[in-house]
Amino acid sequence: MTLPRAMIVKIIALCFEIAWCSVARASAQACTLKTAEFCRDTNQLVWSPGFDDEIKRFVGPHTGEFGTLQRQVLASLGGPPDHPVEMLGYKAGGWLFSACKAHECPVKGALLLDYNHSIRGLAVFDFGTKGEGNPRLDLILRDPEDTKARDVLTAWANWTIAQDLFTYSGDYVAPKLTGIRVLPAQRLKD
Repeated sequence: MTLPRAMIVKIIALCFEIAWCSVARASAQACTLKTAEFCRDTNQLVWSPGFDDEIKRFVGPHTGEFGTLQRQVLASLGGPPDHPVEMLGYKAGGWLFSACKAHECPVKGALLLDYNHSIRGLAVFDFGTKGEGNPRLDLILRDPEDTKARDVLTAWANWTIAQDLFTYSGDYVAPKLTGIRVLPAQRLKD
């Protein structure tokens, strides 16, 4: 027994409709810190409502080489984005979002979220104020003793430097990090 052609066409159309509705529903989910798994890249997360305020509360008044670390973090995450990386098995998992500073891509930043959508750590690396070309990393961690978060963000920075050695080889004197500064998150009140 064969199905009539009209019924086969209706079944195929129904399958496409069901598939399209699920795709539309998934793409309609907003990207925010609380729904980071729906973000397609770092820029979408950075430009989401409330992101700036959450970063400012987390970083607090710490200063870096070029002003406040708040400004450095937001600038380094606001340029050309990377796709988020899901950190499976990493203390209940989470996501790593990274990007580089617009028009100055050797300066980079990363954001590490846990599965509860809380910021676990932030990283920014630069090359110093005197242009010495030695990449240095500033880490702002929710728990400064969190060696896993420190290791993940340091590995991200070293991997990024290794990738950039081919593209920005003149910017580096040292092919690996020359200094790491770990700072506690501030968690300032509104």
